[in-house]
This record gives sequence, C-alpha cells and structure tokens, in this order.
Amino acid sequence: MTNRQDQLQPYDYIGGKDLTSRFVKALGLSQFKELTDKLGIGHGTVSTWHTRNQTPFEIAVRIHLSTGVSLKWLLLGEGEMYEGGKPSNSTDKVELPYFELKNGDLIDKGKMFFDPMFLEGMPNAEHLMLVEHEGKKLFVDKSKTKAISGQYLINIDGDVSLNSMQKLPGNMVAIEFSQSTVQLDEGDVEVIGKAI
Repeated sequence: MTNRQDQLQPYDYIGGKDLTSRFVKALGLSQFKELTDKLGIGHGTVSTWHTRNQTPFEIAVRIHLSTGVSLKWLLLGEGEMYEGGKPSNSTDKVELPYFELKNGDLIDKGKMFFDPMFLEGMPNAEHLMLVEHEGKKLFVDKSKTKAISGQYLINIDGDVSLNSMQKLPGNMVAIEFSQSTVQLDEGDVEVIGKAI
C-alpha cells in the first residue's frame, strides 16, 4: 500500500504586459520604461516579457519582498494588492504643517513628513500641526478649538502662546501664565488647538 499525496497543480500565472503593468503599479511608477531603471534590467528584457507573454518570477519575488505587495495579486491577479493593509515600510509619508512658536508669533517652517505608522492612534492628519516651542516639538490637534482642560495653543490679541487652560463656570477660562493664573472670558481667547 502506498501513500499518495495530493498533486500540486500548476497555477495560471499572469505574464507579459498584464504582469508588467502590475509591476509598474506596485512600484509606484508611471510608465513601463521606468521599470528598466528601477529593476536594473535592459529594455530588451521587458520587450521579451511582453512579446512572449513571460512571467519573470524572480522579479515578482523581488518586488514582493521590497514592497509587501501580495504575490497572489501580482502573479495570479487574485485578492488585494496588500494583504492586511499597506505595510509600514511603504513610501507614503504624511505631511504636516510645521511652525515655530517664538515671541508670540507662529513662524511657518514648511512641512514635516512622518511615516503613517508613527501617527497611528492620533487624530486625522488634516487636523494636526507640529509646533516647535522652547526646543520641544508638539503635535497640536486643530479640531480641538474649545478649551476644557489641558495645554492649548491660543491667540490673545494677536499674540500666540502655549498655555494650560481650564474651563470655568460662567463662560470663563483659567489660563496659566508663567507662575500665575489669570481668569478671562472665553470669548477673549482664540483656541488654535490642543497640544497632544
């Protein structure tokens, strides 16, 4: 009596232009001719894949290992491009406005770029800004424009500062300045956002 194992049947792999168009998409390129530079291969090689409808498995594995793109999606046209979502080693970056708070002014320093995984669990990027203050960088949630309790980026009479604030009864807020606390009508204070 012999033990017979189930035979593995060959798959119907994608080849030629269908496959190279997936390579282009997976690598974030805009045209076929960019493949040669990205992969370090000649134009004739890509032409051969197209005319002979070939499946270059080594290239597919290389792209899979460097981008996290699913081999099933790449070689068989099945499933999602990324199984379980796009990996953190993706080249996508989140762009946040970056400011320095100095002498009551917010000075525009351009943009700061972050890996999406770094910002996981934080508010949506469109609500965030990065503020450098006294040598520290703080994220400010611009969607939190109502002071309840915490540290806020505020504007009083055109001067911007970072202060601890507490909501008080009667539409008042308590604001800490250095070592003293001042009570103001909340209408006199523009809350730009909450430091997180």
